[in-house]
Amino acid sequence: MSAIMVDQQDNHPAQDRERSRLMRYASMGFELAASIIGLTLLGLWIDYRYQTGPKGVLVGAGLGIVGGLYNFLRAAVRLSAAEREQTREGEKRDEGK
Repeated sequence: MSAIMVDQQDNHPAQDRERSRLMRYASMGFELAASIIGLTLLGLWIDYRYQTGPKGVLVGAGLGIVGGLYNFLRAAVRLSAAEREQTREGEKRDEGK
């Protein structure tokens, strides 16, 4: 029991930030894949339900790709800006020492 508590106390804020950053990048990929797959499946259902041929799948996949890439790029820009800001703050702290 005490070994578990020691492990929890040994966590460093830098490691936690790195893990958090990696999880944000992983979630971006998951969201991209989910939007493409979800809208493609919706298009497949529309094709099956209304006998529209491959039009529903193509439109669904296209919307999934466009929407997913939009969200992916928006999140990537936001994360990049946050990392630049953290780098600047770290450099300012280093200059003050």
